[in-house]
Amino acid sequence: MTATGKPDDDHDVERPEPGQPAPAPPPPQWLDDQQPSATPLLPEDDPEPDDPEFADDFEDTDDPEDDGAPESNVPVDDPEDDAEAEPADRTISDRTISDLNIADLGIDESSRTVILPRRQAAADTGDSRQDAGEGQQRESGQPVPPPPATSTDIPMSADIPTSTDIPAPPPFPYTQEAPGEAEAQHPAPPPFPYGQEMPDVTRAERLPPMPPQQPPGYANEMPGAASPPAAGPPAPAPQPSPSQSPPAHEPFPYAQEIPGTPAPAHEPFPYAQQIPGAPSGPPAAEPFPWAQQMPGAPQPGQPAHGQAAHGQAAHGQAAPPMIDEPWRTGSPGKRPRNVKKPLLIGVAGLAVAALVAAGVLIVPGLLDDGDGGDATGAKLAGSIFPLNDAVRTDGRNQEFTSAAAVGTTVVAVGGESGVAKSRDLFLVSTDGGRTFEPAKVEGPDDGSTSTTAPQVVAGSSAGWIAIGSGGSGGAVWTSSDGRTWTRQPDAVGRVFGPGNRVHQVVSTGNGFIAIGANSAKGDFSDAEAAVWSSADGRQWETRAGEQIGLEVNRASYSLVEISASGDSVLLKALVKPDNKKPAQYRKVWRSQDGGRTWTVSEVPVPKGARGLTVGGGEAGFLAIREMGKDKAYGQAFVSKDGETWNEAGKLELDGYGFTMQILGGSSGYTALVHGGGDVLLSHSADGRTWKPAGSAPGKPGRKIAGGALADGQTILVGHDPGGGDKDPLLSGWDNDGRPVPLDPAKIPGVVRPDHAVQAVGAAGPLAVAVGSASGDAAVWTSADGASWKAAQGLGAAFTRPGSQRLLDVAGGQAGWLAVGYDQIAPKRPLVVVSKDGSAWQTADSAAAFGTDKENLATNAAASGSAGYVVVGSEGPSAAAWFSTDLRKWERGSSDDEDALKGSEDAGRWMLDVTGGDPGFTAVGGVSDSEGDRPAVWSSQDGRKWALKELPLPGGAGEGHLTHVAAKGGTLVAAGVATAEQESTWIGYVSTDGGASWRELPVPGGDKELVVKALTATPQGFAATAASGTADAADVVSMTSSDGSNWEVTRPEGTGLSGAGAQEITGLAAFQEKVVGVGGSSGPDGGQPVLWSRPLP
Repeated sequence: MTATGKPDDDHDVERPEPGQPAPAPPPPQWLDDQQPSATPLLPEDDPEPDDPEFADDFEDTDDPEDDGAPESNVPVDDPEDDAEAEPADRTISDRTISDLNIADLGIDESSRTVILPRRQAAADTGDSRQDAGEGQQRESGQPVPPPPATSTDIPMSADIPTSTDIPAPPPFPYTQEAPGEAEAQHPAPPPFPYGQEMPDVTRAERLPPMPPQQPPGYANEMPGAASPPAAGPPAPAPQPSPSQSPPAHEPFPYAQEIPGTPAPAHEPFPYAQQIPGAPSGPPAAEPFPWAQQMPGAPQPGQPAHGQAAHGQAAHGQAAPPMIDEPWRTGSPGKRPRNVKKPLLIGVAGLAVAALVAAGVLIVPGLLDDGDGGDATGAKLAGSIFPLNDAVRTDGRNQEFTSAAAVGTTVVAVGGESGVAKSRDLFLVSTDGGRTFEPAKVEGPDDGSTSTTAPQVVAGSSAGWIAIGSGGSGGAVWTSSDGRTWTRQPDAVGRVFGPGNRVHQVVSTGNGFIAIGANSAKGDFSDAEAAVWSSADGRQWETRAGEQIGLEVNRASYSLVEISASGDSVLLKALVKPDNKKPAQYRKVWRSQDGGRTWTVSEVPVPKGARGLTVGGGEAGFLAIREMGKDKAYGQAFVSKDGETWNEAGKLELDGYGFTMQILGGSSGYTALVHGGGDVLLSHSADGRTWKPAGSAPGKPGRKIAGGALADGQTILVGHDPGGGDKDPLLSGWDNDGRPVPLDPAKIPGVVRPDHAVQAVGAAGPLAVAVGSASGDAAVWTSADGASWKAAQGLGAAFTRPGSQRLLDVAGGQAGWLAVGYDQIAPKRPLVVVSKDGSAWQTADSAAAFGTDKENLATNAAASGSAGYVVVGSEGPSAAAWFSTDLRKWERGSSDDEDALKGSEDAGRWMLDVTGGDPGFTAVGGVSDSEGDRPAVWSSQDGRKWALKELPLPGGAGEGHLTHVAAKGGTLVAAGVATAEQESTWIGYVSTDGGASWRELPVPGGDKELVVKALTATPQGFAATAASGTADAADVVSMTSSDGSNWEVTRPEGTGLSGAGAQEITGLAAFQEKVVGVGGSSGPDGGQPVLWSRPLP
């Protein structure tokens, strides 16, 4: 499952991914020649020959260092190999230390990262209690809600239990009768029948006595207490001693007293028990702090049962008060539409209270399932949606691209790209690279739209800098100590945005200097060298081409390498003469003023020398020329300031090929040497004497991208093959060549397995959720909305090369349909079908989906009375498919040629679809020279489609629609627009089946909401949105009874709000509740979220 980019960018018009953040509608890709935003999080590797590119650094002919230099007795440098005659933007390849895709090395992939799935627990008490409450509601004789009108009941593989015999709950297992303890004079009240509806809630009735309960088999004995009998009827209660008062019943800590129960005296601290043989003390005066009074029970300072309170008329006992339910999404103070649901919640609490009244000890938190979601209805659901049992990889690409060191502080940067989201990676070590931990990264105050990860890093005692560049936007991070990083506003990184590539950055005494390339066209066919300089990392000055000030006559050049030592900076370039004589050569320049002016640095060229590698550190600069024909070695030269060079020692190693990079630090230099497919390390304190310092074995798919030298440790970074994806490489050696034990997979937050639940649908007695797991498509089914099991994919339904994810699911008369994408850039269609939801097979092999699927996207699915519909796009055109039975598929069409067909100048795309009384309705966007506009397509039969363009709200420059839902003849559509360079919510409603539309006001007034899910319910509509930045978003809940008037709430709790990003991306009405699925992610990882709440 090799991920190659982000899933929301492959569309030729750069449409956003359904359910993914869409901060601003981007311009369509077919309108220009820029690199599509579906590019990977990190720069793709250039195609390489079997031998690393640095092999061209040693040839047998000399380079002329400066064709404009005066004649001298210094031997002329060798001309470089023609293999280096690449396009002008060759510098990024020269920065690659090792990209060893050598299949014949025969080295095992010993460092392959393997993620073992969590083992499912035998039982989940938290879920079982929730299930019991829901199941008993159904079993109590209440009618089961009918299935949606557009689907039919689908038989389940296992019948749902229908028994209504509810056994009385056993006494709490940890509470036993202590020897010598007297029994209460009054019998314990029976447990409340918590699976049934309360009769006549306006009054409380005494319940008939229940038979004594048997102690459970798992009860524990108390020290010094007699063991209870294993079986048989309970012994009669002994008569209490006159000196003893009846033991008080424990007050339920967080519920209410049971109506009609006698008022007991308060008991001391809940966990206290009577000590055998000890005299009874006076009753405790105060219940435990969180206890609440139960209806019908007197409290100190209040009238006894049956008496009127002061100032009140004596009358029948009042109904119990409403219990505060913070998970509800209704607005505060609004009267519930149906009192039955809060009473059922109260009944469940009273059932537990009955255990308390019976003398059972309740330990606070014992009934919580530990996910923190009971109070909100949401819970982290990594274990609820199980992964397949087979051992799998993580399904995402992680790689480090650069490393730097200052003293004993080492920083490694990189990124992770996967099926849907990308993220930055910052690791820091404060002990010279012996141990690493995630660095703290803070976002900009104004949010960020760039998704670029850091690609280069540098530091000094004055501060640190990290830079990301590329088509998805430039980004800059700064730090004072390497441990805490701040991402600067997008305006700072704009100089590194589209049309720019940064290949290396160094820290100097005057600030920072970065090198790379700039392209006015954006495709780098016209690339020219570029240098960026900054004193503080926040304000950058750019020089490109002749503005840099390098003296190059009648030739072009690209920047290859930059190194610094104090205020001195050396810049190495690859020069290509116009007459190709020689084909190309390397040249070095020196600057003492932060890169404003440059002079040639004459690095010695011994006879027979070839190639050149330069590095810098605290001790100065080191240059190595390749020497020897029969036995290769490196000749070192040292310089304090880059102006005067002295010959140093010879770098000789068994298997020496050529020097790839020089790392400088406080302890000297480490040379990275290519040797026989491996990367060999050699260390020198002064450049004169060298000794072996370890080796990094080569393996197919391994790439060493950079390194750092700190406190005698050499750290290398890059990526390893991971069984279909990339795994992070972080390795270390001391100066004696001993490996430093480092495993990035064990560092918190570095490797996060792909486990996402994207959407959910319901039909009849079954709910189906779809998403991805370990880079493959995944499906889960549930009969109650609380417990889920993984479905099976037959053949290539779920598992294919590359990454797959399912985005939408729909159930209907013929079974289930799910759609998504196969691969990331470009996406390919993924369509799977199932008769019962448990076993799935592929359907995108049908002829209607074509044979050339490189530019084909399947984004959403729906079912209706006519059949099933899939919508998406093909290149710049909108696309739809229809089937009556999930077996035979046909391509949708239109009487208007422009309704579906697009072009480079006028794009069309569909992102969502719904089925209802008006047939099928799809939404998306159209584009022209003025930008994107919202669009709606309608079809009575799923075959013929008609287009209607909707006007943009006032002040919006462009926008499109991402979600649609239908209830009867009412349609609601929502999406995103751009107003004053900021993203804003847009919505429309139709009450006549799509014939006319009117604009909706922003729900709650927050224009920056990004809609994530929208569905119809028996009572109206429900939606969720995200509020905040991409990495710090909270869930917003929206409900409406008519599609026009919306109530907005901001639920709080686990999976809904707090640190990190939370989102609910799928909603479905199922068994008198709304089931939501999504995800929660933070600095230490993320996992799916399951949200269940009553129907609005």
